[in-house]
Amino acid sequence: MKIVKARLEYYRNEAHFQMMSLFQKRLAADPAVVNIVATLMGTFNTEVELESKLVDAVRSSPYTEQLEELDKRLDRAIVGLSATIEADLHHYNSQIVEAAKKIALRLKAFRGEIEKKPYEEESAAVKVLLNDLKTTYSAEVGTLSLSGWVFEISDAQTTFEELFLKRDDERASRPTEKLPDVRKRVNVLYRNMVELIDAYGSLNGYDVTSDFIGKVNSDITYFNEHIHSHAKKNIDKAIVNDIPPQVYTDEPVVPMPEVFYDDKKLVFTRDYELSYRDNDGPGTALVTIHGKGLYKGRKQVSFNIVKE
Repeated sequence: MKIVKARLEYYRNEAHFQMMSLFQKRLAADPAVVNIVATLMGTFNTEVELESKLVDAVRSSPYTEQLEELDKRLDRAIVGLSATIEADLHHYNSQIVEAAKKIALRLKAFRGEIEKKPYEEESAAVKVLLNDLKTTYSAEVGTLSLSGWVFEISDAQTTFEELFLKRDDERASRPTEKLPDVRKRVNVLYRNMVELIDAYGSLNGYDVTSDFIGKVNSDITYFNEHIHSHAKKNIDKAIVNDIPPQVYTDEPVVPMPEVFYDDKKLVFTRDYELSYRDNDGPGTALVTIHGKGLYKGRKQVSFNIVKE
């Protein structure tokens, strides 16, 4: 009877701390098992306490929610640009089609650059994309009349950078450690403790550790199932919030739906991509959510476009 494997590499901020905090409480409630890992217990407690402070800082930051909203604004702008180019790929004018092909390839590379990236790296990729659109692809931007989208992305990016700098100033007062670094150290300690507990059971029998292992395995199973699963999930079972009526402004309408799976909000470009149909004028339009990463399949929902 051994402790099952926890997929720690998929646990982030809140989830990782909850798992480690629960493991810490299970140990504290079982002195016999604490004796087995006594040489590591002090260091483990210190690192988990530091992780708690860093997670609290992230949780309470006044900038966290604002940055998330700005990130969504950038996502919407990129989706809008992509949808416009997608439509131009089917244009009757061959010059427009060729220009759209060039920018479509650049956008595909951009999305590969930002997938699963933190804010800093995503922001850097957006700046490079903007520079390319304003220089290398300026002729294509003119041919496709994309200057409005380029301005929107540029404005959203500038606002994002300004807020990001304010958040950095606020973070200066936090512990100097970085949360990912602390998480890695906690993971090493956790795995070493698990090895000691499993080794003790193999050598001495499981009378001392069986109750503890049973409780920990139940915890790990829950976290593994709710945080990550190697089996891809069908996006068709996702819940999509109703999209409110959208006002037509002479541009393709590209709302960003909110998508949930098992009460977990999915992330655009990481968990799914979007495509649109009949979104270039008033009436009923369709958006298709294409599963990505841990999700497969697709789900289609409709929304209404109304005159201003």
